[in-house]
Amino acid sequence: MVGRYEIDVYNNRVHFHLEVKRNITVIQGDSATGKTQLIRLLSDYNNSGVSSGVTVVSEAPCAVLTTSAWKQKALPGPGSIVFVDEDFAPMYSEEFARYIKGADDYFVLICRDSLFELPYSIEEIYGMRQGRPSQKYSSAKRVYNELFALFNVKCGSTFRPDCVITEDSNAGHVFLSCVYESECVSAGGKSSVADCISREAQSGKKTLAIVDGAAYGADMEKTMRLMDYYKDRSALYAPESFEYLLLSAGIVEVQEELIKETWNYADSSEFFSWEDFYTKTLSTASAGTVFQYNKGHLNEAYKTKGCIESVKRILPEEIRP
Repeated sequence: MVGRYEIDVYNNRVHFHLEVKRNITVIQGDSATGKTQLIRLLSDYNNSGVSSGVTVVSEAPCAVLTTSAWKQKALPGPGSIVFVDEDFAPMYSEEFARYIKGADDYFVLICRDSLFELPYSIEEIYGMRQGRPSQKYSSAKRVYNELFALFNVKCGSTFRPDCVITEDSNAGHVFLSCVYESECVSAGGKSSVADCISREAQSGKKTLAIVDGAAYGADMEKTMRLMDYYKDRSALYAPESFEYLLLSAGIVEVQEELIKETWNYADSSEFFSWEDFYTKTLSTASAGTVFQYNKGHLNEAYKTKGCIESVKRILPEEIRP
């Protein structure tokens, strides 16, 4: 499934609006924010149609996946936007993650806790917001909405790290070691980034963590809590992925639409996250050239001064070395 979809669900008392453009969208929030009511309206509409008093406006069919339907294998058809409420017990399981991976559907997951089995984007974590209690209109607003995906750094200021933290020791780590003169440390996996920030910050170092924002959603809450604690000693930069940076810098030429309108190309049945899509795009476009890309080992051609400067130019000014 590809595309970007505007969804409106309403009756004569409430009106919900949201947009989905990736295979996984997460809606978080405490009680009384309308999350469960949204599911109830969709269920009423799917059961009774217009006689329910509910109107659903969407170019793709909207379905609700319940625990009973899951057990009976009564799953929505392909091309659906599947809503899952927080009382859906399998949501945190490996089995459910396997179901989403390769599904020709989009999923809107309503939950209170992070979903560590799923690679969802920090850009697709929303909270339901309502202007005043008397207002009927509610819209999903991004929880993490910083300019340039740079967090804990004031706009226009300068952040010069003593230590740069990457998720792993693959190509991105090697390249960023060339970009920054600072010490570059591998966290050993995205789930360890927050602990690595804490360890380096406790030693008095100013730390900059650079992560793949397209799949870092589950770890974002813990990371933001730590950065709030360490204040100006820590910062986070979360571009879609390292491969996205290389493509955006124009080191390997691809269609501009692949980067700016990824939702029209990253088919959910093939790519578990946009990180996977950018990796495949870069690998395919660079095949047979001097820039042939390998995620596990950085090609020497990327270490040239020209490539390094091209990526530096697209980094946020606040963290640009």
